[in-house]
Amino acid sequence: MFDKSGIREFRSSIPDHFRARRSKFFILLGTLIFKFYDWKIEGSLPNKKRVIITAAPHTSYEDFIRAFPLVLALDIKVNFLAKDSIFKFGIKHFFNWLGGIPVNRDAPYGAKKFISNLGYERDAILLGITPEGTRKKVTKWKTGFLRIAEEINAEIVLTGIDFEHKRFVFGEIFKPTGDNEKDINSLKVYFKKFKGKHPERF
Repeated sequence: MFDKSGIREFRSSIPDHFRARRSKFFILLGTLIFKFYDWKIEGSLPNKKRVIITAAPHTSYEDFIRAFPLVLALDIKVNFLAKDSIFKFGIKHFFNWLGGIPVNRDAPYGAKKFISNLGYERDAILLGITPEGTRKKVTKWKTGFLRIAEEINAEIVLTGIDFEHKRFVFGEIFKPTGDNEKDINSLKVYFKKFKGKHPERF
């Protein structure tokens, strides 16, 4: 049967070192939820050992609500950065299990150091980040992921969050130039082709 969500095709192409090997129950649960939202996934992950998924526009908490069932459906082992305030009692273990890394926005160095250590400790690492760093409209994007990519020698995959067409698009591999300001401006231009839940915040 034709799978318009693209999950089956994408999952079959995921490199073995990024597979989480969760139970079939969680894979099916994630698939059903993702299909319930009637979203789809396009593109693929590169067959590299170190990859940073750079996703935008990040304008709503609903980005996570669409993304977390996809992580289960694809059965991928991915870490992601999230503000530490959401790691509350009762759901803290869920976010940890899913791959969340808490970030204190007043002291982000600790999270960056933790990620760098993961890059040295693990043979393979898949990291998801949002360059805006928040759901609110901002003029200055974070550049820490560019330094992390260089430090752990990771590929940067540009991933569009497109509410207009209900899709996640794993697109180009971005090659930083070493000029952070120039690179961020290039990323802002690239992600303009996608519409977040609240386009006015982008």
